[in-house]
Amino acid sequence: MERNSNSTNNINCVVDTKIGRTVLSFEELKVLRERKLTQEEADFSEEHLSIVWWFLNEYKLPADDWFDIVVLRYLLTVKRWFTLPQLRRYSFTTLAVSAMKSAVNTERRKQSRRPQTISLDASHKGTYGAPLVECLAG
Repeated sequence: MERNSNSTNNINCVVDTKIGRTVLSFEELKVLRERKLTQEEADFSEEHLSIVWWFLNEYKLPADDWFDIVVLRYLLTVKRWFTLPQLRRYSFTTLAVSAMKSAVNTERRKQSRRPQTISLDASHKGTYGAPLVECLAG
């Protein structure tokens, strides 16, 4: 692996020469997430924001529920696009869509791990229509 430096953004990245992927350390990614967009990045993100709306429509995701999740990953992709010149060999749209898919999948995994609230007074699968409280009381 080689370490490359991008002095304009104070980001050092590791390029895995076997697969040609650029890998940021946790700290470098944290710095990238926390910094504000440059004017160039802000202009670029505004110009290409239609990608986010296309993505939400294409995958039938309600904007009220998913816009924040998707747009944050989109903005991180904009920062990475300008910070890591190695990414320029790919279409920005390809990178953005891939990142937004990842954000949606991550959020769905988080939601599936959250505890579900159930009512003890309602019938549940496997209770033959009886309230759960009766099954528990024995």
